[in-house]
Amino acid sequence: MRVFRQIMVVGVGAAITLGNAAQSASAQSPAQSQDSLARFNQLELGPNVRSASNKAAESASQAEESIALNPPTGPEQASKPQQAAPASPSTLSQAGSTPLRGLEPTQTQQPSPNPPNNVPVPSSPVPILRGTPNESFPPLPPRGILDTKPPASLEPNPNPLLFPTNPEDVRIEQTESITLQQAIDLARRNSQVLQIAGQQVEQSRSALREQQAALYPDLNFQMDASRSVSAGGELGIRATQRRLNSRANGTGQPAPQAGTNFGSNSLNSTLQLSYDVDLFGRRRANIRAAEEQLRLRELDVERQAEELRFDTAEAYYNLQNADGQVAIRQASVRNAQQSLRDAEALERAGVGTRFAVLQAQANLANEVQQLSVARRDQRVAQRRLAEILNISQSANLTAADPVEQAGSWRLSLEESIVQAFKNRPELEQQLVQRDISKQQRRSIQAGRLPQLSVGGSYNVLGQDPDDPNPFATRGWADGYSIRASLTWSIFDGGAANARVKQRDADIAIAESRFDQLRNQVRREVEQAYFGLESSFENIETSEAGVLQSREALRLARLRFQAGVGTQTDVIQAETDLTRAERNRLSAIVTYNLGLSSLQRAVSNLPTNNLSDAP
Repeated sequence: MRVFRQIMVVGVGAAITLGNAAQSASAQSPAQSQDSLARFNQLELGPNVRSASNKAAESASQAEESIALNPPTGPEQASKPQQAAPASPSTLSQAGSTPLRGLEPTQTQQPSPNPPNNVPVPSSPVPILRGTPNESFPPLPPRGILDTKPPASLEPNPNPLLFPTNPEDVRIEQTESITLQQAIDLARRNSQVLQIAGQQVEQSRSALREQQAALYPDLNFQMDASRSVSAGGELGIRATQRRLNSRANGTGQPAPQAGTNFGSNSLNSTLQLSYDVDLFGRRRANIRAAEEQLRLRELDVERQAEELRFDTAEAYYNLQNADGQVAIRQASVRNAQQSLRDAEALERAGVGTRFAVLQAQANLANEVQQLSVARRDQRVAQRRLAEILNISQSANLTAADPVEQAGSWRLSLEESIVQAFKNRPELEQQLVQRDISKQQRRSIQAGRLPQLSVGGSYNVLGQDPDDPNPFATRGWADGYSIRASLTWSIFDGGAANARVKQRDADIAIAESRFDQLRNQVRREVEQAYFGLESSFENIETSEAGVLQSREALRLARLRFQAGVGTQTDVIQAETDLTRAERNRLSAIVTYNLGLSSLQRAVSNLPTNNLSDAP
């Protein structure tokens, strides 16, 4: 009876295996069967996720040997053929003594049956020379210009005050797939942050021109035309007329006319020239302060441009991560569905339990819920990228680049720190701020000393009164005047000294902030460098975990179908595989984010100039 039951269990397991189209291995050779099972258990991450593939192990013991991490000790060993194990990177440097090295594909790796469905596997690095310049990340556009030609659907509305009032104005009508370089160029083209920074540069340039205008004299022209009739004269004539009338009343004769209040027409033109003589450098100090203020704004444009590049890259990688999470969750749902079918088949055959079916159903419900959460995060990541790029209100974006390692870092830790001290605009901004305070202090001190101003004016006056008297004042005449003015503020109640002390405090603050920022910059570089090292190592570790989890899931299913395993083992193996796939995706995305963060911590624009900035 026991033998009969074992035969029935094996027969049911074989029937389930034959009924599964994805795992039909009975008509294949043992190696082909295991290869097809590995492809079935592999999570499909879509065409945008690349990986160097690994052959399925011929047995569980061989699979464990193939995923053992044995880093090569030199270039010769790295180039030797590797059987089933992926080539591993060399140990990264400790304390920054050896630079991080790029990942180069080896000639020993075999193509995978479906390479688009994997996340990349790190391969052996090739030796590089120390001190070589770091790679551009992302690559420089040709000729140093913005060459992205976005579709018309991505162009934002030219009206910055656009205020949508209808649902149709914000409804997503088109989705575009863009690369990281296109996203960065679009951000630099459309960013409101860079536009504001550019306007502030123009504002500072105009302020500088205003201060430079003090180098030249002021020339003013004034013309006054007037006609006046004296009210006092009119009152005098009226009084005279009353006296004449009073005298005429006694004689009976008509009173004579007292006269007429004549008006006066005049035209006065004045040309005035004035110039402040800068005896003690006050004007020059103001000009230097304005120049330093302009430099401060330009450095801020550089900082904003690099910050925008980093934010764009971060949003893009987060979108790639969200896409990968959706693909992983979809594969998890498929695995859960397959486990449910197996449990139901065993229950119908009489060798399974209702408890196993309920476990599979609960696991499927949980995976569906996680898939819904992943899709939510994907939509949020898409809109976050659209916000940074400032595209049209009716357009959406997807990531076109595959999920793969973005590049390599070729500088040691010490070289990276020194490079950061040279390139970071935040440090130079504090030095510029100190120079601005010094020039302002110099201007205040010069203002306490005597100030000399000289000037001259030329005047032309013309008068034409209504009085016909030939002896009345009329005609044209000119004149001139020359003046020199010396002003010396001897006592102002200590206001100038107080302003000087304020500028001294600003200088001390700028120096302290420089010291603080220097330490912060070093910390940022070290943090990004150590994070990049860790992420580089985690990529291969996570790949090994995927291989182990995939093989464990295959064995758990075979055991469950044969009746010697439990549904709990299968569910746990599926959970482990999902976690391993997520760890592998997270390792690659974290590596790319770490590389971008290190670039941000070390340098600014790839060419360290503003020629290709909007």
